[in-house]
Amino acid sequence: MKTLYLHIGTPKTGTSSIQAFLRKNQKLLSSHGYSFPLMPFTYPGVPIQRNGHFLMVISSCLENTSSEVPAPPQTNALWKEHYAEGLTTLHHAFESCDNVILSEERLWNAIYYDPMSFLEFLPKDAAEHHYCIKIVVYLRRQDLFLTSLWNQRVKATKSGETLPEYLDNLAVRKPLYADYEKTLQTLSDTFGMENIIVRRFEPASWVDHSITKDFLDAIGMDYSLPFQPPKHTVNPSLNGNALEIQRLINCSELLSNTEKLSLSTYMKAIPESTQTDRAFQHLSVEESAALLAHFRDGNNRVAETYLHDGQPLFSDEIKETPMWQQENEEMLADTMRVFLTVTHDLYARNQELTKEIKKLNAFREKVKHPARTVKNKIFKNK
Repeated sequence: MKTLYLHIGTPKTGTSSIQAFLRKNQKLLSSHGYSFPLMPFTYPGVPIQRNGHFLMVISSCLENTSSEVPAPPQTNALWKEHYAEGLTTLHHAFESCDNVILSEERLWNAIYYDPMSFLEFLPKDAAEHHYCIKIVVYLRRQDLFLTSLWNQRVKATKSGETLPEYLDNLAVRKPLYADYEKTLQTLSDTFGMENIIVRRFEPASWVDHSITKDFLDAIGMDYSLPFQPPKHTVNPSLNGNALEIQRLINCSELLSNTEKLSLSTYMKAIPESTQTDRAFQHLSVEESAALLAHFRDGNNRVAETYLHDGQPLFSDEIKETPMWQQENEEMLADTMRVFLTVTHDLYARNQELTKEIKKLNAFREKVKHPARTVKNKIFKNK
């Protein structure tokens, strides 16, 4: 039977790397019966390889939605069109391949926070068009998962919260983010437990320690084929002082969101190698242990239900890495690196604009006094 492999995250589990890999190897995948179709439309700020993103907007596509803030009519109509186009693209992909892959990491969260999620509509389409759905999900240990989510929010200039503030607010706003057992049970109720493919986001558990090979193995693809890896690291995290400088920028009321996002590119002024050498944690050993204890029973049941390998879902080892401190010896130097890089870039841009203005002024003079220009050229040639 034709199969849709729906990769739904969780967020911060290498999804960007997997998506970039699938896009780069579309032809090889297709030649072996696996299609990774790109949609004929895009969304602002969403890379085209997140080809399952159209499933996120179902709640805004349909009439009589339970959303408290309905979408404007023109947007509503556009989203309806995208949803229909997305399913049409999916159906066409099945004409040439028995297996289709869609990927969107935010679908994991949408299960509970999208008023009309893909759980309700996608199974109906599968029944009508005769394909089965298998859900692929990677799970990351909760202390690392939540810390990484906070890191991403700061990096994307969406938050100026400290980590403790973020965790407190998250517990109120979206308490089910890290409750893997409950979310997997919801997926099993809809698609069947036998169709839920759970993988650990732990390098030691991956095939050849490779997230992309592990994903191919999860969907039954021969990972020994000559696949091409992405050239660059996809969506790297900020670390340490770079993260804190960006967080402080996010707190500024003088800057627009566009300006904050523009400044985020300058965090690369702090060498990645230097950040890596200064390894540290934002959660203490005690805080990490408390989070793991909170989820331990549910995690054990997830391992027993979905993995069947006799191993716990995650390793309980907590590395005693030094806690990051705001007043560290490199903070001033890193701040100056960013400041000098911004200043140098602005100076270089100003010099370029000055040259352009001089050229425009010279051209204007020539146009304003054509006779004088011709005369000067003649005498200059003589």
